[in-house]
Amino acid sequence: MSASPMDLDVDLGPMPKEGEHFLQQGLRGLLQSQELCDVALVSSGGAAFPAHRAVLAASSPQLRARVAMLDYKIQVDGLPALQLDVQHSEAVKALIDCVYGTGENCDGCYNPSSEEANRDVLALARNFELSALEDRASRWLARNLTTANLLDRVSTCERFGLNDVKDKILEQLTANTDVLYELVSDPSVRSVPGVLQDLLLRVLQLLGCGPPVSHQVPPNQPGGSAATKDQPIQADA
Repeated sequence: MSASPMDLDVDLGPMPKEGEHFLQQGLRGLLQSQELCDVALVSSGGAAFPAHRAVLAASSPQLRARVAMLDYKIQVDGLPALQLDVQHSEAVKALIDCVYGTGENCDGCYNPSSEEANRDVLALARNFELSALEDRASRWLARNLTTANLLDRVSTCERFGLNDVKDKILEQLTANTDVLYELVSDPSVRSVPGVLQDLLLRVLQLLGCGPPVSHQVPPNQPGGSAATKDQPIQADA
């Protein structure tokens, strides 16, 4: 044997991430059984959702600040109330699902009941800087898109500064002349002059006029035919 010890390295591979998964699963279990809950998230409509202050505070600095400012004299169901300025209770539920990891992060899993509910979700995501929640609500704007809901969704994009989603929608719109004609024939389009301006610039670009736009639509991109009031429009966000 050598007089001095020799080093021997044994590689067991990276540490497993089971501990992280176990923690998240445990937090979800506490939420579902409403154990150790010490705060209630309350919509302006009065719906209350029990939660844990520590989990909320760890999710974002904005939520941590709100939790720190709780008025313990205002309680709902025996818990200090954190009032949220949104009407739809499902928006509060979407926030909790995102924070606890209970909302499936896949296309089609997030499905609010209305445009207004989705706007409430976007408002909460923006107020508390929850990027994962904002991404879910933003992607929903480009799903199941028709001429019946297009103006409403583009207006939502403008309201929340979702320019990438708005550009994707307008790309598909200017590529489909039948749908475009039906949209501009709708009197309600006058309520969103910014959309009309964007469409005009894109049409001019397709005609070879004006400066290039960041998301130019190729002139030979296929468009739809026989547009109807509920004709679907594909816009991948």
